[in-house]
Amino acid sequence: NRRRNDNLEKELQAIYLEYFDNTSTTNLGDVVKTASGGTPSRSHQEYYGGEHKWVKSKELCGSFLINTEETITTTAISKSAAKLLPEKSILIAMYGATVGEYAIIAEEMTCNQAICALIPNEDYPYTYLFMVAKNKKEELINSAIGSAQQNISQVLIRNIEISNDINKIKEFHQIAVPYFEIIEKNQKENSNLNSIRDIVLPKLMSGD
Repeated sequence: NRRRNDNLEKELQAIYLEYFDNTSTTNLGDVVKTASGGTPSRSHQEYYGGEHKWVKSKELCGSFLINTEETITTTAISKSAAKLLPEKSILIAMYGATVGEYAIIAEEMTCNQAICALIPNEDYPYTYLFMVAKNKKEELINSAIGSAQQNISQVLIRNIEISNDINKIKEFHQIAVPYFEIIEKNQKENSNLNSIRDIVLPKLMSGD
């Protein structure tokens, strides 16, 4: 599955570069809504272990994010800056060692304040925004400031230059969707297999 996804991602990259190598641009923030998240108070343990997956920047994987280490409750969302993000939102890390890392959420999730989310819309679908995050990663890393902890801002992300050729973006989306669907299916299968392995391996080691 990983090999298949690697090949699909290489093909997607080639198609993306062919489509957007030389197009007129606009600032991302002028056409795409962005959002950040928050961390519910750790002094309220009842905020954790809920029904909403909560993403930390170290979990951004450069592909579909299926599961998270922690979950939070609906109450936690109402009592913090965390907010529900639509499925297929693109997440970009803004702080620390993970600056510039990115992922796409497979379902509605929440995130912490170290992450900026790009919310897809009709003109700027998730397929295009994901490829933007992938291709702007090095630019974002090079723009990071701070000696103790490298960081970028939501403002900097909103100033990323992206194509304003809506027709070309929609054409790319039509071509890219089947690729993304296969990649997501493979990621979900890998996630399930990892879970089975984590259950079976300790039993194997203990002789059960």
